[in-house]
Amino acid sequence: MMNRVLVLMVIAFGIIAAASLALSIAGLTAHAAEQGYGVEAENLTTLTVSGYGEVSYSPDEAIVVFAALGYGETAAEALGRCAEKASAIISAMEELGISRDDLKTSSITVNPRYDWNQKPPKLVDYEASYSLTVRVRDIALVGKVIDSAFSAGADKMHGLQFTRSEDKRSELLDEAIKAAINDAMRKAEAAASSLGLKVVKVKSISISAQQAPPIIVREVKAAAEYGEVPIAPGEGKLSASVGLEIALSS
Repeated sequence: MMNRVLVLMVIAFGIIAAASLALSIAGLTAHAAEQGYGVEAENLTTLTVSGYGEVSYSPDEAIVVFAALGYGETAAEALGRCAEKASAIISAMEELGISRDDLKTSSITVNPRYDWNQKPPKLVDYEASYSLTVRVRDIALVGKVIDSAFSAGADKMHGLQFTRSEDKRSELLDEAIKAAINDAMRKAEAAASSLGLKVVKVKSISISAQQAPPIIVREVKAAAEYGEVPIAPGEGKLSASVGLEIALSS
């Protein structure tokens, strides 16, 4: 009789332990589901949507490239004459308050020039070219910079680009990204509503940003006859695009 009682007690304790374990597992599973840990939501619909954001800005900097040319019977002579002009242009820029850190040598080239009408072609002389990139941090100075460069001996201006300083550009990029995300979420909410669903979560996101093509004044060979060049930088644009993968549920 005693043995039978012991067996029944063991069975009862086993049943209680199993029930407790089942309840614990159910509780942990429910908690995991609430927290999203390792539990996949059921009956989810995946939506892929894109968004676009754009912000406008007024340029606060300009980048301009000047070229100085030199000619000579030898490469050294051509380079020497070219260097004299380049030095004069650099000095003119410094007189306007342009920092040495904002003056950069873009390229230096030397090429022989031939008279191709003769047979065989005859060497005429050498042409040297020096390109100087100037960053102008005050838009109001751009006209004076161009005028001073040509007055100092510049032969060409390859381009004028208006842009935004790096710190301001970062702020604008953040604004464009936020606008793009808001645009994408608005589309997602509209799609979900029309399907009788709701947005559960964003599963993934991709971002790309770009700046509108800069305003460029192409090659200018003379400026003195115009006096100080009038400058109207206009308005620039910076945009961002995002792609969202969104989970929808009923």
